[in-house]
Amino acid sequence: MNFIESFISALTSLFINKMRSLLTMLGIIIGIAAVIMITSIGQGFQASINNEFSRMGALGLQVSMKYDEELTAHDILTLADAELIRTHPNVADIAPYALINGKVRLKNPSETANIYYIGTNEAFSNVQGLDIKEGRFLLPADLDNTASVIVIDANLAKKLFGRTDVIGNTLSAAFSFGNLDLTIIGVYNALNLNSAMFQMPAIAYIPITTWQKISGSEYLENIFVNVADKSSIERTAMEISKLLSLSHATENKYNVENLLQQIDSINNVLGSITAFVSLVAAISLFVGGIGVMNIMLVTVTERTYEIGIRKSLGATNGNIRFQFLVEAIILTAIGGIIGIILGYYGGFALGSIIGITPVVSVPSVLLIVFISSALGIIFGVYPAGKAAKLDPIEALRHA
Repeated sequence: MNFIESFISALTSLFINKMRSLLTMLGIIIGIAAVIMITSIGQGFQASINNEFSRMGALGLQVSMKYDEELTAHDILTLADAELIRTHPNVADIAPYALINGKVRLKNPSETANIYYIGTNEAFSNVQGLDIKEGRFLLPADLDNTASVIVIDANLAKKLFGRTDVIGNTLSAAFSFGNLDLTIIGVYNALNLNSAMFQMPAIAYIPITTWQKISGSEYLENIFVNVADKSSIERTAMEISKLLSLSHATENKYNVENLLQQIDSINNVLGSITAFVSLVAAISLFVGGIGVMNIMLVTVTERTYEIGIRKSLGATNGNIRFQFLVEAIILTAIGGIIGIILGYYGGFALGSIIGITPVVSVPSVLLIVFISSALGIIFGVYPAGKAAKLDPIEALRHA
């Protein structure tokens, strides 16, 4: 029996027992679909993070205090430190960063939403790569005049006013010490990470001088630094650290981190999590393979008489083994194809729910196809071998 005859015979056998074939393939289908969905969502989330960090000037530096050290009031970062960092020859721009929690009243006056008010300067839009949708970002004049102005994200604008063209409208900001009316001067597109899966409070930007007036503090949490020459970023980080230590007459109190390294760390963690969850999902592939082996053994028992007839007509052990091996491969291959289709569309369906665009890797799909075919061979070898070893005389007695 040649390959074409074996192929037709295998398909005929599968279609005669449709329900049994479908149940046999179910483990393969679920396993492959789950692996594709998990890997595509995981890679999509990684791509989303990388894109956002690229927008946010991830090739720059982040300056902060070492909070695990014993800090004094003399050690805190201030605007004076930001201006000192600006004097470094490799610093293209700086953006101070200070945060205060608050609330804002939504379109329904009885509803409020948590919001992070970030005090910064005009450079933050460039250093962090904000995408301004309406109006403008902060200007030096806003800082000089301690202006009561604010830049909000598009999602918050819709919650507040039901639209995004809200320039000139007033936002009532609520803090623990009272309320403050702020005029909206700009609307930016919210980060993709602020999805249904990763809900975060809204983020709004106000002049750092206004923030200091609201909070009554000169304290800065971070200073973001955009460097001119990325190739010397590590040396620049060490020099900025020394500069701050000299200015504050202290040692080892400040972190100057390369944000690109943070991306690598996040990608490593996400990659490990995705790989682990995919491995767990792949266990169902093994279970599905055992199901294939079990059904093939049942098939061999049911077709013992047929095997005896084939052998009496001259079929060799190799012919019989090949026939049943082809049936196992076709069974897993069909299950693999269905699993790939379900995993592909299921990934996009899940992604639309949690706000992530899946990234389907062609090498990953090819690997899944290979694994599916390999399962057919691995779990089909034993049943095929058992069928081939049947004695034709004994097989014919099962008539």
